Amino acid sequence: MNHDMVLRTRVLLLDEGRLSPMVELRAFRLMASVSPAAYLPKLSRALVASSSGLKRWARPEMWSAFLEEAVAAAERMDVSDPLRAEVLAEAVGAYRQQLALVERQSDAIAVRARTVAAGPAGGGGR
Repeated sequence: MNHDMVLRTRVLLLDEGRLSPMVELRAFRLMASVSPAAYLPKLSRALVASSSGLKRWARPEMWSAFLEEAVAAAERMDVSDPLRAEVLAEAVGAYRQQLALVERQSDAIAVRARTVAAGPAGGGGR
């Protein structure tokens, strides 16, 4: 890990109100690998928010990729994190809605089954 890049990213995130969504997303991706407890929820939520912004110019497959990454980030959160269930529910809900929109119903069902299987652990901190 490039420590200089991590430091620059931390400074960049201090200027939070002035970052474009895509710059913020890249920063959260980097920081999630350095400090997962703090940045995985932010990454997941930023991916969900960015996916709706993509609808203006990107193909639906790209929206699904962002939402799939959001679910994966939420699933990587520690099971004792009190935000995990909420963040995971937001990401899974958006992802399932997107999959249904692009007529990938079987994938939406599989995502739901995977989440239900992890259910009790997902709400471990509540």
